[in-house]
Amino acid sequence: MSYRIMVAIVLCCHYMSAFSALGMPLFLPIMLQELDAPLQSGWVGLLFILPALMTAVAARYWGHFADTYGRKTSLLRAELGLAVGFLICGFSQSLWQLIIGLSIQGLFGGTMAASNAYLATSITDKNALKQVLNFTQFSARLALITAPIGLGFLVYHYEVLSLYRVLAILPLLALLLSCWLKKDVVSADTIVTESNTIALPKASTETKSSDKAKSDKKEAHQSAQGLTGATFFANPYLFISVLQFFLAFCMVATFPYFLPFAKTFGLSTSQIGQLYAMPHVMYLICQLLYGRISHRLPAASLNLGFAVLAGAVLLHLTDYLPLIWLARMLFGVGMFMCYQSLHTKMADTNQSKHSGKIFSRYDALSKWGGVLAGLVVTLFVPIFGLLSPFILSAVMAVIAIITIKMYQRHATDAKNHTYSKNI
Repeated sequence: MSYRIMVAIVLCCHYMSAFSALGMPLFLPIMLQELDAPLQSGWVGLLFILPALMTAVAARYWGHFADTYGRKTSLLRAELGLAVGFLICGFSQSLWQLIIGLSIQGLFGGTMAASNAYLATSITDKNALKQVLNFTQFSARLALITAPIGLGFLVYHYEVLSLYRVLAILPLLALLLSCWLKKDVVSADTIVTESNTIALPKASTETKSSDKAKSDKKEAHQSAQGLTGATFFANPYLFISVLQFFLAFCMVATFPYFLPFAKTFGLSTSQIGQLYAMPHVMYLICQLLYGRISHRLPAASLNLGFAVLAGAVLLHLTDYLPLIWLARMLFGVGMFMCYQSLHTKMADTNQSKHSGKIFSRYDALSKWGGVLAGLVVTLFVPIFGLLSPFILSAVMAVIAIITIKMYQRHATDAKNHTYSKNI
């Protein structure tokens, strides 16, 4: 299978899975009406974050599963999990059955992490991997634009819960398409190591094992004593994942109460939909343009990206509608800059043999960021009003910038220390 076909299949499958998973939560209030369930905002908010919460909880185990049994196997598992979750939701007769379906969707889903892990294992070129990671975000943003439009049309003709039964076809189609993908080999390194190992005499082995045990114990003791903030900044994967947490918080915090916020400007429902979708439209435009002119531009800056995000969300505090449109466009640009830089850093530090664990943690912290953002704004809005989510988002962006500055300073100090030590 050629490189282009492989990437096309993974992206197509990711889009089909994301279409349903990202589009249906917008219609949760209607689902609750169909189940004669209470329509309090607390229920809607809890059900909205439930799949993300379950994905974050299960991410660690699915990452280990992927590195042990193969990233293709994990991708097939995620697509099948989504299909089963959708079917349970589609046949729900009570609120608790809907909760079970959404929980299954979150626990056994996670197609973003599974797709990225498979791509990171299959693509060794850093530039190519960076571009492909950008396009997985592209497919997610495309789903966020097309799903509300398509599903919004169907809602007028069918019951929302019954749509889940139809939409289960999409992850099942993705499952069938993914079966054509080449299976990744996870035990190759182990097999080579074992085949090249020479059996040592028992006494020698015991001696070396004893020395190694003492050395490992000493290193562990030293590591425990030296467990400071430097440990965090010395781990590039953890650092990138934490920045993904900040980015997810910045984005999701503005979502739950965007509808009532936009209504204060006297906009119609269709206009509010356009205003909400604008950042994702800008993301797609930036992605398409960047592919053509990237060789003329400097590398994307995380500092600048979060600074643009902070400025964009603070611009929402104005009462002037044209500035709100500008804020939405800037929000999409900042979102693109952050993802572009994060994907570059992820590609530069990629280790394919641990891609399952790495991308699962990356996706898990993103989900935790969204869950925390949803919970915090649910508490803050009744007390501080509809503008508080934008202020919280700006604060988190500033914290992200401070964290980046601290990381850069630590990297510079470590480099200078190594240089002086070599001298």
